[in-house]
Amino acid sequence: MSLNASVVCDQRAQSIDARKASHWMRAGILAFGLALASCGSTGTTPSGQIAAPPGQVATPAAPVILGRDGITPPFMAGRSIVRIGLLLPFASRPAEAGALYQAAELAVFTYGDQTTLLIPRDSGSSAAEAAANTRLLLRDGADVILGPIERDTVAGAAGAARERNVPVIGFSSDRTIAGNGVYILSLPLEEDVRRVVDYAVSKGLRSYALLAPENDYGRRVEAALRAEAEARGGVVGLTQFYQRGDREAAAAARTLATQLKRTPVQAILIAESGSVLRATGPALLIGGVNMGQVKLLGTGAWAGGDAQREPTLAGGWYASPDPALRADFEQRFRAAYNRPPSRIASLGYDAVMLAVQAAQAGRQDAISRASLERPIGFAGADGLFRFRQDGSIERGLAILELRQQGPTAIDPAPRTLRVN
Repeated sequence: MSLNASVVCDQRAQSIDARKASHWMRAGILAFGLALASCGSTGTTPSGQIAAPPGQVATPAAPVILGRDGITPPFMAGRSIVRIGLLLPFASRPAEAGALYQAAELAVFTYGDQTTLLIPRDSGSSAAEAAANTRLLLRDGADVILGPIERDTVAGAAGAARERNVPVIGFSSDRTIAGNGVYILSLPLEEDVRRVVDYAVSKGLRSYALLAPENDYGRRVEAALRAEAEARGGVVGLTQFYQRGDREAAAAARTLATQLKRTPVQAILIAESGSVLRATGPALLIGGVNMGQVKLLGTGAWAGGDAQREPTLAGGWYASPDPALRADFEQRFRAAYNRPPSRIASLGYDAVMLAVQAAQAGRQDAISRASLERPIGFAGADGLFRFRQDGSIERGLAILELRQQGPTAIDPAPRTLRVN
């Protein structure tokens, strides 16, 4: 590899040790997001420069060749390159995009080889912009598109990618845009509800009430809870919605407590987080709910630590990725970048990991749908997961119980995913 070709990798190496830097450069990662003007058609410097380490000046990227197959750095000439397009909102959501980008780089270092090329571009903030920038990635030769984050931009990217039969792995949690070559890599609430209800039913809990905000999240939780309970012979007897706020949630919890005296249930699912979540527990207790007889359940939103701070929620169950696996990812991210990752950073890491593995499984067909939908799934930073044929994600989650010493796994995440 020439010095010029590795200049951006050398810049990245300032935030990791020399051994990692050497391996990183061998992996063939080229930070096009720092100077895409040299190979783009817009003639402007993209906002991808925000991914440069804080306090450092971006060095112009090395020259590249845009040949028949796509972008090829000189040091990768002659190789059968796997080009991974990374489409993120660097300009409109720089903090989230930067964390995802760095996690993607870390995955290239971990899983990539001398044929792995990561090509980041700004997604823009609309479906039209995402579609246009996806077409630029396709012109660059991308075998797969990773991202963007928001529903509309994922849909825009998907429309453009389908023109070339290139798969898209978006980071939105909206399952309605999945399918026909579009996969949703996220932490969807539907998976949380599926797992916690499945466990609750196995413990004999079949009647449920719901306390949730009057918004899209709350309605999705309601739909998921009804579907999962009914599929297992259970019933959702009561639902109580509220305008999101501490006082409103507490008032709704007291109203629900009164209703439960007429229509008792075995479990209450509280779809909340933060101070609003902490307001519900005391209100249920004051309203007369016997916490020893009614089990409290939560979604993955409970994993932020706020639930642990409220004593009335003690003993509650919620579904979450395996904390031990997440801790390993966070440790490696911190070692590389000297800061903790954001909650969604692991999605960028897992997306690159599965793209590399899918490419290795199907070299003759680049990254195929069959390789992305493999039944055994993938082992990611948040545990096992796999894509269903409809593009939605199935995750292997653990059940955690809130205890005084901290959340404790009472039903561990599966080591394998059941193949039907």
